[in-house]
Amino acid sequence: MRVKDGLILREVAGQYVIVPTGKRVREVTNIVYISASAAYLWDYMKDHEFEKDDLVKRVMEHYTGVTKEKAAEDIDKFLNTLSNNSILDDGVIRGKISVTIPVKDGRS
Repeated sequence: MRVKDGLILREVAGQYVIVPTGKRVREVTNIVYISASAAYLWDYMKDHEFEKDDLVKRVMEHYTGVTKEKAAEDIDKFLNTLSNNSILDDGVIRGKISVTIPVKDGRS
């Protein structure tokens, strides 16, 4: 997975917000706020390809008192938020695509 280009993280009034730039403004139409923990992960994600397990490992190394299960659950929610807001390039094609393939005898 990868974070799409054309997105920056800004701290505004003590909250972290993902801000689209350039062509991404048309795709990312919601304001997406993330936690300080998610901002910590974003700093890594913006420059690397990653898998969920990479993020869980980083959380476990950086924070104390969090279980692996809780970290995985929170990261799932975070990744879903990014994916649902067209921020994450996760290989999933979204939207409706219709294709008609002709049959050899001329019928479709």
